[in-house]
Amino acid sequence: MDNKLLNSSMKFNLACMDKLRQKEKKGWIGWDNPEYEKEFEGKIVIQSLPLMQNDCVNISNYCMFLWNLMENKKEEDKVNE
Repeated sequence: MDNKLLNSSMKFNLACMDKLRQKEKKGWIGWDNPEYEKEFEGKIVIQSLPLMQNDCVNISNYCMFLWNLMENKKEEDKVNE
């Protein structure tokens, strides 16, 4: 991987992790609760325009939450087959 791409990816990942740590310290929980799936989808849409730098971090974290919920559901479906 090109160093510029790797460095940019790592810097963005650290920004995402920092935001998650801040929210966790404030007691924000529920990111892994399937009931919040639609809420996360809505937050992605709402924060998409106008797009600011911090919105990119928030959207990425919401996408990770959704990805995790979908992955958990996929694993549960495999177990139930």
